[in-house]
This record gives sequence, structure tokens and C-alpha cells, in this order.
Amino acid sequence: MPLLLMLSIAAQLFCAFHVVRSGHDRYWIFIILVFPAMGCLIYLLFVVLPGMGSSYHGRSLMLRIMDKISPERHLRKMTEELAIAETNQNHYLLANELARLGRYHQAIPHYQQALSGIFAHEAPMMLSLAKAEFATQDFAGCQKTLEDLIHFNPDFQSSEGHLLYARALAAQENYAVAEPEFEELIRYYPGPQARVHYAEMLVKSNRLHDANAQYVAIIDAAKHARPQYRKYHREWIKIANEKLKQGLVQ
Repeated sequence: MPLLLMLSIAAQLFCAFHVVRSGHDRYWIFIILVFPAMGCLIYLLFVVLPGMGSSYHGRSLMLRIMDKISPERHLRKMTEELAIAETNQNHYLLANELARLGRYHQAIPHYQQALSGIFAHEAPMMLSLAKAEFATQDFAGCQKTLEDLIHFNPDFQSSEGHLLYARALAAQENYAVAEPEFEELIRYYPGPQARVHYAEMLVKSNRLHDANAQYVAIIDAAKHARPQYRKYHREWIKIANEKLKQGLVQ
């Protein structure tokens, strides 16, 4: 069967099933069957897509599709807005978009520009800068930014920032200082990420038995957790499973 015909039949079945399940007028099935290509296209444009736009999951899906088609569409807008008004907020928004695209080296100067004047010690901005510094392997810079963040914002709390700080210390092989940070993290961090990164540090410091214990703890916690937890953290749980199955940590 030609591929084009198979795709046409699949589109008809999808649209017809959508009509029945969503409770739309049955005349749409007639249009879809009599005018396969045009009928499906009209139904998708005038029924399916508007319906998706009215729901949270539908909007999220549409945004992901648009980001795949034009990944830099937001970047162009942010760049234009910064050219019009060079404000701290516009620098910050542009930096965030560059970071989202993985262009961390370009994001850092904009984060630094955003952190000036009355925003010089804005905690969320400083945390974003620290993330970009870590991504560019400026681990010492990341550590200093996070220490300054806490110095100027002593009441600011962030499990994400705490984990980043521990990882920055470990990346500089400052294991003795990093370990108590990880030990504290694994007691409250809302997910297995902290244990995975802690285990990675233990492997690098040749403490394989201790690393193994962290991976085992991740699997044990997942077994007793709700399905939503396992689904949300499946990538981290998968890492722990693979490490144990491969026997890389004994």
C-alpha cells in the first residue's frame, strides 16, 4: 500500500475517532470520508487546533511544536525589545532565552548587565547567572555567585541552588566541603537528583561502596513511591538502575 494512502487513511481514522470521542456533530465524519485530504485538513484547522488551544495540555503541546519549528522566535523578540529599551528586565529575559537555547556564554553578559543598580543582588537573577556559569564549566565563578547570593539574601531558600552549590564544589574536587552539603541535600531534596549527583562524586573519590548505597536508596524509594513520582523522575531512576545493572559501582 503506498505510503501516501496509508497516511491518508490514518488521518481519516484519527479525525473520525476524534469526532466520536469529543461529541462533535456527526456530519464531520461524512466530510472526512468523502473528502479525505481536504476534509481532514478543515477539521484539524477549525475543530482540533482551536480545541487544543483552550486546554493547558493542548497549549503546551502547541508551544512545543512551535518551538521545534522556530526555536529562535522568542529570541528575536527579546533582542528587539532590548534594542528598544535597555532595562535590567529586558537583559534578564534575553539571557534566559539564550540559556534556554543552550547559548550560555552569550547569556552570561546579559545576566551581569541585569544584575546592576537596584537589582545588583536580586536572588533569582543571581541563581540564573550561577546556572549559566556552571553550564560553561566556570565552577569557581558559580560557587562565588551562589555564596554572594546567600550573603546578600540570607533568607533566600532554593533546593535547586543548594544542589548547584554542592555540584560546583564537587566539580572543583573539593569533596570534603561538598560532602556535608550533599548529606544535607539528600534529607530534603524533592527527588533523586541529589543522590545521583552525590553518588557521582563518591565514584570520583573512589568510594564505590558508598556510591552504591546511594543508587540502591534511589531504587528503594522509587519502589515505595507513587506512580506519579516514578513517572516524573523516571530519567534519574533509570540512571540509578543502569549503574547498578552495569556493575560499575560495586
